[in-house]
Amino acid sequence: MRARLLFIATLLLSPISWAACDIENASPEQNFKNCSIVAEGGDAGAQKSLGSLYFIGQGVQQSYAQALHWFSLAAAQNHAIATYNIGVLHDKGLGLKKDYKEAGKWYRKAADLGYSTAQYNLGIMYEYGQTVDEDPVLAMELYHKAAEQGEAAAQFAIGLMYDKGLSVDKDLTEAYKWWQIAAAGHPHAIHNRDSIAEEMTPLQISEGKRLAQLWLDARPGLVQLPALELQ
Repeated sequence: MRARLLFIATLLLSPISWAACDIENASPEQNFKNCSIVAEGGDAGAQKSLGSLYFIGQGVQQSYAQALHWFSLAAAQNHAIATYNIGVLHDKGLGLKKDYKEAGKWYRKAADLGYSTAQYNLGIMYEYGQTVDEDPVLAMELYHKAAEQGEAAAQFAIGLMYDKGLSVDKDLTEAYKWWQIAAAGHPHAIHNRDSIAEEMTPLQISEGKRLAQLWLDARPGLVQLPALELQ
């Protein structure tokens, strides 16, 4: 029997979304200038993008303090990704004192706004009791919310929950199903699916495949979001 692989996503800054800021074929400096104008006009998407530019130092000198400033303005308008990114700054200690409890507060806000990556990361905190009371039932609820939005890391985590019997009865068919679903976007899903198959009957494997396809067929417009294992 091959060992199952665990995957706990490193908490990461969400990809830059240019929204109203992008100018085709413009230099990074020109894009920064345009984004600044739009952001100063109060556009939350542009404020989030400007924060991202400061975070990576694209078109401007890198500054975590300025990144936090613009993320905070966007978060005040309930921009989910900006809210999540504030949590990342606290979690990583970037320009701030590292504070997991404060990070969790911002992840929770972003999760409540429906951001799937925040829902997944908050689920991790509850599954493993990171600055919160361990609660695998709530973790599973959060994973399912994220999985419904195509978050491959959450789909993978649900498979682990069924494999380990956490908050649910141990069920190899369900674990297989979720790793089959996650296979399109998670680097370890195929390994775990094939590993667990060695412990299953052909009938169980067939049922796992059928259940996975039923789940996907019921969500024809779902875009699978890849699990990014960043350092």
